[in-house]
Amino acid sequence: MSLSLRSHAIAVTLVLGTLTLGTVAALVFTTTRMEHNTARLWHALESVRATEELQKGLMSHEREQRLYEATNKPVHAEEAQAIATRLRQELAQARQLADTGADSALLDELNTELEHYLANPTPRPGSPEANTGRMLARELQISSRLVEQNLADARATLEANQRWDRLANVVGLAVSLALVAGLALTFLLVRSQVYWPLRAVREALLHFRPGAPLRLEPRAGVRELQDIAHTFNETASRLEKQREVQLGFLAGVAHDLRNPLQALRMASSSVNPDRPLPPEDKLRARFALVNRQVDRLTRMVDDLLDTTRIEAGQLSLNVGEHDLIELVQEAVELHRPSTQLHELVTCFPEDGLTVRCDSTRISQVLNNLLSNAIKYSPAGGQVHIEVGEEEDGVWVAVSDPGVGIPTSEQESIFEPFRRSAASRTHIPGVGLGLSVARRILNAHGGTIEVRSTPGRGSTFCFRLPWTVADERTRRPSGYAAPTEQLSPEAAS
Repeated sequence: MSLSLRSHAIAVTLVLGTLTLGTVAALVFTTTRMEHNTARLWHALESVRATEELQKGLMSHEREQRLYEATNKPVHAEEAQAIATRLRQELAQARQLADTGADSALLDELNTELEHYLANPTPRPGSPEANTGRMLARELQISSRLVEQNLADARATLEANQRWDRLANVVGLAVSLALVAGLALTFLLVRSQVYWPLRAVREALLHFRPGAPLRLEPRAGVRELQDIAHTFNETASRLEKQREVQLGFLAGVAHDLRNPLQALRMASSSVNPDRPLPPEDKLRARFALVNRQVDRLTRMVDDLLDTTRIEAGQLSLNVGEHDLIELVQEAVELHRPSTQLHELVTCFPEDGLTVRCDSTRISQVLNNLLSNAIKYSPAGGQVHIEVGEEEDGVWVAVSDPGVGIPTSEQESIFEPFRRSAASRTHIPGVGLGLSVARRILNAHGGTIEVRSTPGRGSTFCFRLPWTVADERTRRPSGYAAPTEQLSPEAAS
């Protein structure tokens, strides 16, 4: 299943965003760890410095104490006292820098030994200190252990920092490669799913020419471009189909024009300046033939002109109040003399039905329906014309016992130049009458529909509202099938 352009963009954004957030999180975590280790390293080095200062102070105190004992000068005693104060301060500072339990234990032990030394700076005669002269051996040993421990901690912290630095380099390189790969995949995705399908559609549009071989564009790429390609394919197919219909229309017009023109030519050739005129009865029959053929040609030309005006948006309505029953009666009486095989049967309400409409255009619709009912019933029979009213307006139904229309063609016959396949070969016509009728009715706000059974006839029913909503010149809207059903009388 293809994804839309938005889905691709969201997916790419999520992937790149995840990589970016992962990189930022890794860098923040690495930086935090390295800052923590740097702080530990600083504490360790400060603790070493404080311990070394403590060792120096101890040795200075011992020297001043021995000088005082040898010279008995108060200045040495005062200096020893001052050094003792600094020793306690440096020991307290070392306690503040201690960040491990081992450092704290050594400092506690050193504090105990230091206080013992400061309380008894002069060794007792016969004691090991007096015999060896090493008064601060224990304190110096503890402080040395503290220095070694802090140095070991500093080395471990430094090594940890180096590991984190290497890890940060690896993560940065991996993320950089992932970003480059993501950008490359995004480029390939855009190229395959957007660029090439767009290029293919562009090429199809550039090579599309009326009459040229139809080149349908395959549906590829993101969903939006697939929809564009699908729409283009449908449009190209419709245009090609319309072109075929137009070519068929031209062929039909040529065929339908040829028959009356041949009849006119035969009728006119019978009147030769070099020969006497035919008898009056034959001359009247030939002129009747000429009138019929001229009426047929006039109707064809009028349908063509009406179709041209409608397609150009130039259908004008001269709206007024008219009795629909009178319009139907006029159309019926006009067509009675045109056939001896058909019986026109009417069914009207007793009272008139006044509607606002263009009487000329509605008469054109009625004449078209009655003419079709007679023409497509070559075997003759009864043609029923019924008029009725409903809540929203009025309706007129014309039923014939003719050849009928297949269900698959009952909508297409309302399109320009479209006729039923069952009748187009032996019944003349161009295929514009029903299209013009539907556009006229749509311009009035009405509808037209058909019910038919092949071989049993057809019923055309159109509806008109009581009042035309817009009486100005307008282009008819597209046909919308009515939701109401034909009345039982009209469907009979």
